[in-house]
Amino acid sequence: MNLFRTSLLTTALVLLSTGCDDPEKEARLKWREEEVNAKEADLIRREAEIAKQRQIVEGQRLDLVSKEKTMELLQKQLADELEKTKRVRRLIELKELRGPIPQVLADRVIIIDPASGEVIWEKNADKRGAIASTTKLLTALLVVEAGDLDKMVTVEQSDTQCAPVRLGIKAGEQFSRRQLLSAVLVKSSNDIAQALARDNAGSVEAFVEKMNARCKQLGLQNSHYRNPHGLPSRDGDEPYSTARDLGVIARECDKLMEIREIVKLQNYTFKWPTGRVTELSNTNRVLRNAAYCDGMKTGYTDAAGYCLVASGERNGKRRIVVVLNDTESGVWRDAQSLLDWALRA
Repeated sequence: MNLFRTSLLTTALVLLSTGCDDPEKEARLKWREEEVNAKEADLIRREAEIAKQRQIVEGQRLDLVSKEKTMELLQKQLADELEKTKRVRRLIELKELRGPIPQVLADRVIIIDPASGEVIWEKNADKRGAIASTTKLLTALLVVEAGDLDKMVTVEQSDTQCAPVRLGIKAGEQFSRRQLLSAVLVKSSNDIAQALARDNAGSVEAFVEKMNARCKQLGLQNSHYRNPHGLPSRDGDEPYSTARDLGVIARECDKLMEIREIVKLQNYTFKWPTGRVTELSNTNRVLRNAAYCDGMKTGYTDAAGYCLVASGERNGKRRIVVVLNDTESGVWRDAQSLLDWALRA
């Protein structure tokens, strides 16, 4: 618009410079000036209208964006409500199928679905405390993850210095890692746990570092390991974990067929280098009493009470139960009843 007005004014000035005494020329100049002013006013009006239309369009666009966001929020709220309704309906169905949760004496408990990691039921699941020989599940996990289970291990004197539960291996004897792993999971021998740890990491101390590092990898915030077998510490720095953390470790073990094939054994024949054999009976009584149970690990210390991690499967459903700080008779009853209850649906 400014260029147009400048051009018209330039033309007018040229006409003025040719003479200002001619009335006809003055009339034409006046007409040209009025035409310039009219066109300028028209352009200003048009610009104002366009600006107004732009404001209207922008307002409509913002209103549309706002409505779209509102619609997305409503759709999300509706989806959340539908999902919540499905969960509630599913919980009602499960309650009807399973019946009431069994009453248990154990202080710390968790039941998980190993396929999804879903927590089915829990009691004091994040309470820290001793976990006794269920510690050996993490020991077994590290040993199997290292691989080469048929490699021979030569027992050292330091491996044998462990009480109270020991198989009696002696310095200089040789066994495969698989043999030792089977013995430690079936009979829970502490000397064998030390031999596996030392073989895996070079020393028990180095193995403990690997245990705690693996816990961090799994995101476990409430576990602190001090040895590969779960006995109380001699320096006052006591090991601890929780039912929830132990459930995570048990789930990792459950993924490994090498461990699953061992923990389901009711008996294991341990062969000595001399040719002698020792029949080892699994310490897990639920494994012998319930056909649906197929593992995993027992434990006992004064601080941990009686402990059991029990796994089982029925009708295509798989569950893991962790029971800690129970009584001598209650641990089997609690674990079996909880496993049976969880496998109903």
